[in-house]
Amino acid sequence: MEILNNVDLTYAENAKDNVGISFSNDRVELVVPKFFRIEKDEHVLKTDILLFLESISIAKKINYKNSSNTKDNDDGWPIESYVWLIHDYLENGFYYKRETVYSKDLNGKISWKRTLKNTPIISNGNIIYDKLITSKNSPSNDLITHIYKICLKESLEKVGWLFNYGFKILEFPLISSEEMVYRVKSEMASTYDDVKRIRFKHMLNILEKVDDQAIKKDRFQYQINNYYYVFEQMIDSIFNGLSGKEKKRYNPTGHWMLLGEDDPKKASDLRPDTVCKVDDETFIIDAKMYQYGCTHNIDDLPDTQSLQKQVTYGEYVFNKIDRNGKVRNAFILPYDKELESFKNDENIYRYDDSNLVYIGEGYVDWTDVANKKDHERIFAFLIDFNYLLNHYTAKNKMLGNLATKIDSLLEKDINNRKEDNIED
Repeated sequence: MEILNNVDLTYAENAKDNVGISFSNDRVELVVPKFFRIEKDEHVLKTDILLFLESISIAKKINYKNSSNTKDNDDGWPIESYVWLIHDYLENGFYYKRETVYSKDLNGKISWKRTLKNTPIISNGNIIYDKLITSKNSPSNDLITHIYKICLKESLEKVGWLFNYGFKILEFPLISSEEMVYRVKSEMASTYDDVKRIRFKHMLNILEKVDDQAIKKDRFQYQINNYYYVFEQMIDSIFNGLSGKEKKRYNPTGHWMLLGEDDPKKASDLRPDTVCKVDDETFIIDAKMYQYGCTHNIDDLPDTQSLQKQVTYGEYVFNKIDRNGKVRNAFILPYDKELESFKNDENIYRYDDSNLVYIGEGYVDWTDVANKKDHERIFAFLIDFNYLLNHYTAKNKMLGNLATKIDSLLEKDINNRKEDNIED
């Protein structure tokens, strides 16, 4: 596939392995989870890669421990802003701040205010102004234009490879990134033009994520080694899990009562990944980024410790929070719905074009197995990983539209170049 010509694509073997992207010597190394599907449609594949890279910021935004201490790894990349700025350049060219230029030629709009300041010619009782002053807006190659080019350079270096766009900008910072942020904010505050404000906002998103050294270097790395946490957050988002104080109510807590102490001491909380409420039902979901979704091997399902933890959550909710309600337990694991082993599995229940499938349930044998309570049954589902990337947040649809638009603009640009060569 053409977009992968200059990309070394590898799959992470385990949930704690590094995933993400790195650049060196014009080569791109992309490491993705095993469940990530390489789609045949290039437009879809580009969108999925962008969404995968954007999803990495979920872990970075909450300051989880990452694989490196470099600036590139400490902050999430503003993927959407990179794509927006490339689209803006392809649609409109470089951004120039336009200024009004006055001249004495007839090219432009007559400025009567300035023209009337000249001495007229009086002929036969008529007043004639023979030196008309005209005005027109002319692009100014000022500091804001320079900053725009720096931001575009960043965008092309980080995601331009995805569109096979070989255009490079040989622009280097004239001032510090802090000063560039200040200048863009000043410009943004002085305009009421909505398009300009959106452009400046994306420029700020890019500038505020890099330092002076990061702008100058030609090697980049954007990786994490805790993508399992990203998966947990995406599941919580797509199922609209409870948050804040409401969710904390569902945390079972252990205590110690030591000899000689008057009061028990808190040990720690157990924290379920996702808790959902639907009418009188409480769903306790544990997102597990285990390998079953690509191996179809029962040994890669959650172990007994994980099963017991879910039973504990359910027991706590049933006894302490909602004894009259219905408590449900579930595991959700990622998978690739196009794998033949799953496509040919006649024993699973499929929902929504196999984007969600039910595979069975787990339990522990130290409860009353013959009369299991609802929360002692842990139902297991698989969710298609690429589907999850595209749907865990609605805004991602916009990113896909931008990527598609960029492709059409690039195709138009290539066709125009061919026509120019024919004319020459």
